[in-house]
Amino acid sequence: MYYLCHQHREADLYREVIPEIRHFFAKVRQIKQTLGNPQSDPYLNRIQRERCKNNLFTFEKLAHEFDRIENRDDYLLLHRQLQRYLKLHTSDLKRVLGRESSKPMTLFMYCG
Repeated sequence: MYYLCHQHREADLYREVIPEIRHFFAKVRQIKQTLGNPQSDPYLNRIQRERCKNNLFTFEKLAHEFDRIENRDDYLLLHRQLQRYLKLHTSDLKRVLGRESSKPMTLFMYCG
């Protein structure tokens, strides 16, 4: 009898995780630059463009937190939170952000 085993391999932090996250935030900046022009993406209507702007604002705040990360586990947590968006191309990411609302994400705990 043969058994199928799935070997869990942890992603390399400096070769895979951090570059993927940086590339994602570069795509977010690129989308923000092109979003003001309705002719740049005729697939999004006015409401979808507004939803996309709100989602981009959420990801921009997360990008500022990314610059301040000091703990290895925080990189992995952020990678896990953004997993569904990381592999999308820029145009596909723009359509997804226009059609869905992302929940606010943060790596910091509120103490107040």
